[in-house]
Amino acid sequence: MNTICVPWMHNEKTYPSSKSNPNYWWNRVALLHIISNNPVKVIAVMSTSLLLLQNMIRFFQPSMSVQPWYATNKEWHAPAKFPLCTMDVCFNFSRCDHTKELLVYHYNTIEPYWPANYFHALPSMPWYTTDPEKACLFFVFSDKDLPKGSFRPHPNTLPYWNGGLNHVIVTLADKWSLTNPPEGTIGKASILASRLHENSIRLGFDIPVPLPRLWHAPPELQSLKPFERKYFATFKGTRYLNRAGAFRSNDAFLSMHNGMDVIVATTCNQVTNNNLRKRFLKKGVGCDRDQILFDKYAFEDLFNSTFGLAPGGRSPSTFRLLEILGAGSIPVLIVDNYVKPFDNFIEWQRCLLQFPSSEIHRVLSTLRALSKEEVEIRQSYCQAVFEMFLKDDATLLNTVMLALKARFYGSLANFPLNETYLPIPSLWGCVRGDSFLICEISKIIS
Repeated sequence: MNTICVPWMHNEKTYPSSKSNPNYWWNRVALLHIISNNPVKVIAVMSTSLLLLQNMIRFFQPSMSVQPWYATNKEWHAPAKFPLCTMDVCFNFSRCDHTKELLVYHYNTIEPYWPANYFHALPSMPWYTTDPEKACLFFVFSDKDLPKGSFRPHPNTLPYWNGGLNHVIVTLADKWSLTNPPEGTIGKASILASRLHENSIRLGFDIPVPLPRLWHAPPELQSLKPFERKYFATFKGTRYLNRAGAFRSNDAFLSMHNGMDVIVATTCNQVTNNNLRKRFLKKGVGCDRDQILFDKYAFEDLFNSTFGLAPGGRSPSTFRLLEILGAGSIPVLIVDNYVKPFDNFIEWQRCLLQFPSSEIHRVLSTLRALSKEEVEIRQSYCQAVFEMFLKDDATLLNTVMLALKARFYGSLANFPLNETYLPIPSLWGCVRGDSFLICEISKIIS
């Protein structure tokens, strides 16, 4: 029997940082021998057996923390972690070979978690099928409201699940765990969700989608130029008193309100907030004052704004993105670790502006520093994006299918990128201007 004698550090105090210890990497090499070569035993000369256990824990699980050190108090930096998947190993292309449409089958009734859901239009679309044998994709709608305490079945009980192959789990929930199975158990299924994160999305496999609009701005606002509008920047919505979305209650955000061209009107009147206020009186400080301001302004009036503020709430995604675009305004996102809808073909950096939640103090000064030309170009691009991809349920679903189809990168000749999936003129014919890529917007929105 072969024996290896491994020198081990005798006194941790000598090296406050384990990685500065000269034996640090040698210890780990020894541990690898244990794993890869069963006949070899490693005898470590060490001060105590506890020290060996501590080093093994550090090796196999370098961080016991749920969140990385740089994400303190940022809930969105600890998102769901799905199985590692890409199209080449988690998709059966042959199911999609024999049809001219990317046919979709769905198992269950589309019951929205939110009050509105554009997927209700799915059965009326040309790529919908009731025959699972013909389907290329299988949609699983997970946001079904269930009675409290009832059991939510795992999708692996579905008749064509097949380990999740060619399945798409569709969710608009604030948080994955609210309506979905444990993230590590979804097999080869992809995710089509309103909440996807930069540090966990499986690029080319998962699809970020928007939340639907709850409010619809008057159509005539679309024709107003940026500086012809009543307000410069506005927000009206709930501020949260618990951890998720708590930065809406920060002084830096609330103090943007000046009562003239910038309006920030918030309310605490929300189920979770109300329960917290009953239990912890201090949680409700300022809520009554805020409610008076909130009631003073109508949503319809605040849509008449050059910029629409869209801070994340319980989720980094927000209803306000589509609401702001529908009003012809320019969205200003205040979010962390967020993948924007359909970002594989919408160039959001040419439309909206985005700030981390820690940089709220920069928002107004940055917006006011923008040139008139840039603001008008951003508005034009935003309007074109809304018209082409987001304006109503049918358009949104066509965009969903375009995003799903784009995952093939042209490898299926029977699914060309044509007018079937782009029912309105393409944004892709652009010319380079002096400082921006300027599309021929007039042809699109005229």
